[in-house]
Amino acid sequence: MIRRFAKYTMLSLLAMGALAILASSASAMTAKTNHDDIKIGLTYHGGTVSVSGLADPNVELIMKITGEDATEKLMRKDKAAGMWMNVEEITLDHVPEIYYLRSTKDPETILSAEQLNQYVIGYPALRDKIDLKPAKPPEQMARLLDDFIKYKQEGKLYSESLGNVDIKPEDIGESYNTVFDWPYQAPPGQYQVDGYAGRDGQVIDTAKSQVTVEQDGAVKSLSDMARNNGAVYGLAAIGVSVTAGFGVGIVFKSGGGSH
Repeated sequence: MIRRFAKYTMLSLLAMGALAILASSASAMTAKTNHDDIKIGLTYHGGTVSVSGLADPNVELIMKITGEDATEKLMRKDKAAGMWMNVEEITLDHVPEIYYLRSTKDPETILSAEQLNQYVIGYPALRDKIDLKPAKPPEQMARLLDDFIKYKQEGKLYSESLGNVDIKPEDIGESYNTVFDWPYQAPPGQYQVDGYAGRDGQVIDTAKSQVTVEQDGAVKSLSDMARNNGAVYGLAAIGVSVTAGFGVGIVFKSGGGSH
């Protein structure tokens, strides 16, 4: 009798453990994109990337898309002899090529300052991440970084949007959805999609996905040609410009790292 009781007790504990594991996995946050591979062709002019998935219903959500970190060199303008002119080259390190943020509400009301900085969520945390050289006094440093972020926003490479994550009933297969405008200026590469579920000032769950952007067709051929044979590329680009109109503009813009 004792052995039988012990056996039933063990089976009950195992069953409870299995149910706990299933419940835990069922509530885990997920993220998927509608475009995990974006092709840049002659008629490409940007689009949208939708991110959706499952999340606990009792959390606030933050979704972020970032590109690889890069180094950028820009000229700082100032007044000299009564005129605005380039006075100094500045270097910015650890700059993400793209930085898009969507959230159910203001991230500063979802997470603590420490968590925002840890996960680089929001422009203040992004400013702290960027390393600007040569070093400047704090007020000038803050102004230069603000101007840089505005410059990125104008180029449609950075954006923040609060309240643009839609929460849905779970019985339709997903509990949240948000849409990012995807610009033609985004260069080819791998882009990281990060989802954060927040509660009581802390990140309690995360999810990851990825978006790949790559050149295709004539755009890829012309880009390869530009790298390997500049003279032939020039003739080909002229020929394409006659027949492709708008599309070739994407190729010419690629020289500066944009598409």
